[in-house]
Amino acid sequence: MNFKSPDWKRAADGNGHDENFGCKTCWLPCLLMLVTMFSGCSVTPRNPYDVRTALLDSAKKSEPNFPDGHELLLTHFSYLGRLVTSQGDVIYVVDQRGVVADQPAPHGQNFIAFFDRHFRYLGKISYVQSRPLWCEGSRLYLFGNLDGFPQSGQSFLPGGNVIDVARGYQSIRSYHAKVYGSSGGTDD
Repeated sequence: MNFKSPDWKRAADGNGHDENFGCKTCWLPCLLMLVTMFSGCSVTPRNPYDVRTALLDSAKKSEPNFPDGHELLLTHFSYLGRLVTSQGDVIYVVDQRGVVADQPAPHGQNFIAFFDRHFRYLGKISYVQSRPLWCEGSRLYLFGNLDGFPQSGQSFLPGGNVIDVARGYQSIRSYHAKVYGSSGGTDD
């Protein structure tokens, strides 16, 4: 097989072989292989800290009536997003559900739990079917109007499809807003 090309300047040994062919051409594939191995083959997370795990650890330690795994079983704990107050404080939002153990018909508790920027538990709001959907600014949008009750220390009345923490967690308010996907569908 002849690998000669008129473009290349090679010194042939008379037998059609280039004595420098192996040295000149093998370094490029080796270099490409090394670059590939050390640069793009591993995925490093951008944020190695897992927010959901930190929130779950905090809830287990500080949330009253957190599912104990015996009488009440945790079935759902999802990090929904973060809200930002008008003062710039971050409030993390979690959708949490548990079921009562050893019951013939499953029933349990649904909560929207709130945590501060240091993952400290702030409180929770119960709900029946008004599941939290998404966070936008200081507003948490629900599936329909809030049908649960605030926990002790909160004074707002349920009824709206938006929970707003613009004035902070202790000053939560709820109101109705016409937003597709949250307020009642296309009729609202």
